[in-house]
Amino acid sequence: MTKRRFLTTLLFVACLSLQAQINDLPRTSPEAVGLRSEQVAALFDSLLAYPRTEIHSCIVMRHGKVVGEMYPAPFRADYPHTQFSCSKTFVAAAVGIAVGEKKLRLSDKLVSFFPDKLPDIVSWQLKSITVEDLLTMRSGFVVDAKMRNVSRQWIRDYLAHPMNAKPGKLFQYDSIDTYLLSAIVQKVTGMTVLEYLRQRVFRYLNIREAQWELSPEGINTGGWGLYIQSESMAKFGQLLLQRGKWHDRQLIPATWVDAMMKRHTDTNKGKSGYGYQMWTCAYPTAMQANGLYGQFIIVVPKEDVVVVITQCTLGDTTREQAHIWKTLFRGMQKQPLAPSENWQLLKDRQWTLPLLEGEPMKTEPLQEKTFQLEKNPLGWSQLHFVADSLIEITDTAKRTGLIELGYQRWKTSKVGLYPLYARYAVVGRFRPIRPPFRIGACYAWTDEELQVKLHYVDWMASVLLRIKFEEERLEIIAKENYMNNPVTIVGTILPPPPPSQPL
Repeated sequence: MTKRRFLTTLLFVACLSLQAQINDLPRTSPEAVGLRSEQVAALFDSLLAYPRTEIHSCIVMRHGKVVGEMYPAPFRADYPHTQFSCSKTFVAAAVGIAVGEKKLRLSDKLVSFFPDKLPDIVSWQLKSITVEDLLTMRSGFVVDAKMRNVSRQWIRDYLAHPMNAKPGKLFQYDSIDTYLLSAIVQKVTGMTVLEYLRQRVFRYLNIREAQWELSPEGINTGGWGLYIQSESMAKFGQLLLQRGKWHDRQLIPATWVDAMMKRHTDTNKGKSGYGYQMWTCAYPTAMQANGLYGQFIIVVPKEDVVVVITQCTLGDTTREQAHIWKTLFRGMQKQPLAPSENWQLLKDRQWTLPLLEGEPMKTEPLQEKTFQLEKNPLGWSQLHFVADSLIEITDTAKRTGLIELGYQRWKTSKVGLYPLYARYAVVGRFRPIRPPFRIGACYAWTDEELQVKLHYVDWMASVLLRIKFEEERLEIIAKENYMNNPVTIVGTILPPPPPSQPL
């Protein structure tokens, strides 16, 4: 075999492997599992119409089979997505596997794992914290979400952190509790949580496209930072539904999965509950991995259902989930229903996020003009109009993104820019996740104003830009999807570079 043919074969196999990862769950019609195709379509339509929300994907499974899936353009099934606090549930699974392998116990004390990182004076409260207290968010630490934005020694600094409750008594949601669990797993296994899950779980689920952010200490961040595809989320949800068993292999101890999905403590004055890094749902037996801005893996043993949603929402997710129960579960049957032609319509349907409305591009006078931007929350320094429907953004670190803008359709470009990062600026954020990232973009002109919508389709953030031009300057009103209030950015035109001199 020639070298060229060998490389071609490798590339073909790699492409097949990637496709297998996103299409290897069995598919069937909703009717085959006691649902109606119209119900699934109605759920997708209602999610897309939900206020203050951009849906990125939704997968519905019953009896271990996908009966409906939606990836509204510009999103796609093969794009990964940040999980935010859905990551916590994966950490709980890793803890359970380590417990099953007798590498640690629920009653083990936190201080026993990090004797070299303890404060000079170890309080009785600190001495009392157990692995189970961390799992149920009852460590007793005063919650400090800003520590990770300034510290490079997260374990040492948090072990010296003030405490305001007796361990095991007061529920206080704290992502650093989960980080400490991640650190414990790494301590007792010699592997990061991601490496451990790759060996014990992910390889059996055919999940290879997974990344996880690392802390400055080289530990997976635990409480956030996992970065996987939606179908991988669905596989993990199905694994929990099957009490940790995949085909004929017990990947997570069944009793541990039961404990993860059991209400251990009340939250919010008893209106909701918390298991081991999972939340209760309003629907009977339902539990969920729950991430910021509406990332969900919902597991419903009573109905043998898994629902996965990735999105960016500022809406009421409790009401959103109530709508899922109402739309999907009403009239659900235990027996198959008669086949329906609506299933083919469901499979063939193409969903899309709203496109901007207006006129085609009018940038000819702007071509090859560059605007220097004042300091802004987006972290951008320059906006360059390269050609018709083509812009280049440069950030303050001199990274660039050449972005093609679609008119009345989405176009996607790979860029060297890091995504807009919601909520906080964690030390070492995105490490080891590296560009390129993808941006789906569209545009329209309205009333002498250029509107541009940019979606980071393998992340979660988007921004709507409304750009007004005034001779030598421009003004951008930027509205990020995870923020309530827009920001205004002013740019001034830069002189063209001097012509190159002949040699």
